[in-house]
Amino acid sequence: MSIATLREVLKTGHDRGAIGAFSTYDLFTAQGIMNGAEKAGLPVIAMIGAPVLNKQGNEEIGRLMVRLADKAKVPVVVFLDHAKDFESCMKAIRLGFSAVMIDGSHLSFDENVQLTKKVVTVAKAVGVSVEGEIGALAGVEDGEGVVSSKMTNPDDVPRFADLTGVDALAISIGNAHGLYKGKPNLNFGILEKSAKLTQTPLVLHGGTGIEKKQFARAIDLGIKKVNIGTEVKCAFMDTFTKLHSENKEAYDLVGIPQAIKQAVAEVAEKDLKFFAEQWREYLK
Repeated sequence: MSIATLREVLKTGHDRGAIGAFSTYDLFTAQGIMNGAEKAGLPVIAMIGAPVLNKQGNEEIGRLMVRLADKAKVPVVVFLDHAKDFESCMKAIRLGFSAVMIDGSHLSFDENVQLTKKVVTVAKAVGVSVEGEIGALAGVEDGEGVVSSKMTNPDDVPRFADLTGVDALAISIGNAHGLYKGKPNLNFGILEKSAKLTQTPLVLHGGTGIEKKQFARAIDLGIKKVNIGTEVKCAFMDTFTKLHSENKEAYDLVGIPQAIKQAVAEVAEKDLKFFAEQWREYLK
């Protein structure tokens, strides 16, 4: 199965579900995500954050993701998440990624458009999809934090999409990176208006901790891609901690990584099935 682009896997139209995007950090998270997708029989987005990929030596993780995706039995989008600069996007494209996110949400609207359009122009010339973002999410992701959030102005959505030509657009409706403190308070009015004003698929970041009924309403209103990062981290660390604490003297670097891979696969399989079909059960 060849590597897929974001444009190819995002299903447009009401009531067609969403696709999960899962954070990748190493061999075992990459294998787990793709194994989970194969068990679900659904396409998946394996993403790595720009802060992770840009660490010394971590280009090898990107290359590994591309190789694994190329051999997967389901379509896999190899995706760069939250790049803040043009150079990071170009690095991912050179590594063989099929989609990149350029996050100019920290800039003014006009500066965000300029940066995003620059990435889109180069990426589309080589068949790579691009996600943009307007509005800013609070929280910490992969070592980088944003103190305050800024809700998306729905009126900016169609203008930004038309000016940049992005294939998907992340919006801020009260979602946040990391673990939520209390129940997430999502502004579905912003989402509903945004979806009515554009045909560009909309993206929900900060998926870990959002309740199923909230996911169902978000997907029903137009969300086509959901990012899951912290849930992958929890599956990894909780599995490692539990198994190591049960037999510390073993220092089991053979069995524990295999268990981690399985735990991540279960997260991916469960979430992919929910975002694709099972969310409808929670609209009642």
